Amino acid sequence: MPKPGGIIFDIDHFAVHDGPGIRSVIYFKGCPLRCLWCHSPESQSKELEPVYIKSRCKSCNNCSGDDCLYEARRICGYHVSSSELLDEVLPQRAFYDSSGGGVTLSGGEPLMQPEFVAELLQKLRIKGMHTIIETSMMCDPKIIREIYPHVDSFYCDVKIIDPVKHKQYTGHDNNLILSNIELLSKLKDKTEIVLRIPLIPGYTDTPENITAIYHFALEKGLTEIHLLPYNTSAPAKYEWLSKTYPPGPLKQQNTQQLNELLSLAPNNLNVIIM
Repeated sequence: MPKPGGIIFDIDHFAVHDGPGIRSVIYFKGCPLRCLWCHSPESQSKELEPVYIKSRCKSCNNCSGDDCLYEARRICGYHVSSSELLDEVLPQRAFYDSSGGGVTLSGGEPLMQPEFVAELLQKLRIKGMHTIIETSMMCDPKIIREIYPHVDSFYCDVKIIDPVKHKQYTGHDNNLILSNIELLSKLKDKTEIVLRIPLIPGYTDTPENITAIYHFALEKGLTEIHLLPYNTSAPAKYEWLSKTYPPGPLKQQNTQQLNELLSLAPNNLNVIIM
């Protein structure tokens, strides 16, 4: 019998890149996409799974799974209730209030656990917490309709506009994603919707793709876009799962490249490099 509550794999307190102010970021396990460059392969499966972090291993020959003294071997993911998560974040309340921060739900994909997320969001709302969901928007539209009143801001990933390339590199086309963003733009104040573009060298950071996303944002009346430079730490996590990083070695964009992408933005878009 499934355990009640949800499944997460990490909580990051004092985060400053996942919304305004100081935030606690809760990472939910499970994702419907399989992006070639996924930065968190341990988040893809909704199931608990073992990981081995070789760099932490002290060769003590006392392996005991999730009881490893050095956390080289552990189980990624754990069951948690909404009340337990509330107890986890409430002690940080003073930092949220003083900085204009709050709680961000990330993943993986939080909306793969819609009932649990809705329950948690309602409890956070009662406590007056500012909330953000970082989401791929790859979900049933009815989930958007049910959950949007309880979310202060949506941070929506838009990786590739071309549907054929999107399917090639993520496993799904983007028709549902883009239509859900359009739906959300009709339900929620447009200033509460931010598009985020993970800049993957050679895949998502081409001028053609970035320009197309800018135009999509304008068509839907959205004004804020975050450019997320490539994170070179991604490949290391694949070793935890005894996997190979599919794209191979990639270099983070330099300042000139980032400024060139910024220069493509129309004047009425607020584009920020994070």
